[in-house]
Amino acid sequence: MGEKRLLNGWADELRPVFSPRMVLVAWIPCLLITILHYRTLVEYAWAHDVLRRLYYLPILFAAFSGGVRGGISVSVFASFIYFPHAFLSLVARDPGDALEKGLEILLYNIVAVVAGLLVDRERREREKQERLARKLSEALEEQHRIESQLIRTGRLGALGELTAGIAHEIKNPLHTMKGTAEILRDAIAPEAPERRMLDLHMEEIDRLAQTAERFLTFARPAPSDRRPLDLREVVNRVASLVETQARREGVTTVIDRYDGAEPPAVMGDADQLTQLLLNIALNGVQAMAGRGSGTLSFSVFPERQGGKGYSCVALRNDGPEIPEDHLERIFDPFYTTKDGGTGLGLSICSRIADQHDGLLSVRNLPEGGGVEFTLALPAGRDDA
Repeated sequence: MGEKRLLNGWADELRPVFSPRMVLVAWIPCLLITILHYRTLVEYAWAHDVLRRLYYLPILFAAFSGGVRGGISVSVFASFIYFPHAFLSLVARDPGDALEKGLEILLYNIVAVVAGLLVDRERREREKQERLARKLSEALEEQHRIESQLIRTGRLGALGELTAGIAHEIKNPLHTMKGTAEILRDAIAPEAPERRMLDLHMEEIDRLAQTAERFLTFARPAPSDRRPLDLREVVNRVASLVETQARREGVTTVIDRYDGAEPPAVMGDADQLTQLLLNIALNGVQAMAGRGSGTLSFSVFPERQGGKGYSCVALRNDGPEIPEDHLERIFDPFYTTKDGGTGLGLSICSRIADQHDGLLSVRNLPEGGGVEFTLALPAGRDDA
């Protein structure tokens, strides 16, 4: 096992030296120069001088392509195959001075080392700059995300206080109205036509009370009971809850299996995250309703944003796209395109994501492939 690992390590080290590019620009030219050198007659001393110096070209090409390792490999190879031609009497055909030829071989290797070191240093510097550029880009994305989140949170907070006051003022007289209606209802005979009118009156009071309660839920969300949890468990729960309605509308629910690294655990409130994902899932089912078919898919996967690790959930539906001018406002409170909608569902989802220091985003899939909502939550456990 150890020998196999060692051989694999050597193979990995040698692979760049014998890459197609190295073969083309270094090894083949080196062999061609040697063949010409050996076949050139002794009388043509000038030709031997030229050919002896032509070895620098493949050596430099090798250093530029493979760094120190590539340059030294070709320089040693050139020295080895030129040495018999230069010094062995049986095959010596280079009429140059022995000291000059020896210095030339030495220079082959010096040039290879110097050029290779310069290339490796420049390559390391370029990789360092690329890493810094990536980190800077990720940091800017994170800063933009945080700024957008703070702006949205500030708006939601101010609007929430106003909404809470209005909802509270609505609920107080509603309780009085409902109590009065119940007293009147008991005083009216069940078969009287006024009884039916009073029942409708009480139903509308209940509906208005529920609307006010939704406003309060948006304005003053319950504190999160955040604990370590696996988002895959939340997704499985949401898929089970939405399956009945999805089947009724002809929609198939699919949980994609992620084959890569395990998505990290997050600190979250399971009930609130279930509410968030369930709301989005039901919206997706409603968007595909009436078509007789459709697919609602869930996937959980890890991701890095701004140098931080996140565990993400993507919900995709192949329903109609969301108009571009709606995408920017879709999480705004009271913004809705549904008949009879309050425009609070996705706003509450966004606020839950903010409570979890996460990011909720939406985009249209390419080529009319539907809509994708993505929830990204910071990975890790609470240290408190």
